[in-house]
Amino acid sequence: MHLIMFPGNDALPSHSPFCMKAICLLAMAGADWQPEISVDVSEQPLGKLPVLRVGDSLIPDSSNIEDHLTSEGADFYPTLSAEEKGVAHALVSMVEHNLTLGMVHDRWLDDRVWPVMREEFFAQVPPEAREMVATQAQAPVREGLTSQGIARFSPEDRKRRLGRDLATLESKLGNKAFLFGDMPTGADAAIAPVLDMILRLPAKTDLRAAVESIQTFAPYVNRVRAAIYPGGNMTGCAAPKQALAS
Repeated sequence: MHLIMFPGNDALPSHSPFCMKAICLLAMAGADWQPEISVDVSEQPLGKLPVLRVGDSLIPDSSNIEDHLTSEGADFYPTLSAEEKGVAHALVSMVEHNLTLGMVHDRWLDDRVWPVMREEFFAQVPPEAREMVATQAQAPVREGLTSQGIARFSPEDRKRRLGRDLATLESKLGNKAFLFGDMPTGADAAIAPVLDMILRLPAKTDLRAAVESIQTFAPYVNRVRAAIYPGGNMTGCAAPKQALAS
């Protein structure tokens, strides 16, 4: 198997939280896989990454990748009741549809953050063309965030709305190692990378400050990193640190 994914840097294998989710799921499943770094989505199913290449088949989207791995025998929620699985689904949906968009907003539209992220995202573009290419790429992101609505809100409104999501996560995490106990689940695979990327924003936006203010989040992210995903650029894939069978 090959995971086609966006590149990362020395701290994160990919800048995409959805690629990071897929990496975590593959690690948890104990899968034998290799990374395939790409920035070209033009010929990918759904026009986005990650995509899992399995033989001649392409499986797009991190949720579809999770479903595929589950169909192959992985169980990302082995100790959870049906009710807890429903809560996990709700938490993942909340993060992927709210907090992730807040993080994307700060990366692409905050004037303190964008210049740094522009250099990271478009490092493969020759320096003389980088700003032009990045500006062209920024326009549809701005349009999408405006159409979705998060870019229309005032900073105060975004802070209040996303703060409710963070409070929900804080309450669910409590003093546990992971969201549902002593073992990471698929919910941790989806949620911890988003918090990690917010904490790594190169300027102290309202969202980063809010995550930093919740003292349980940084240690939680560190535990998930140690358990189910590596750091740094991936030129090869080491054995997973913690497979579900362990």
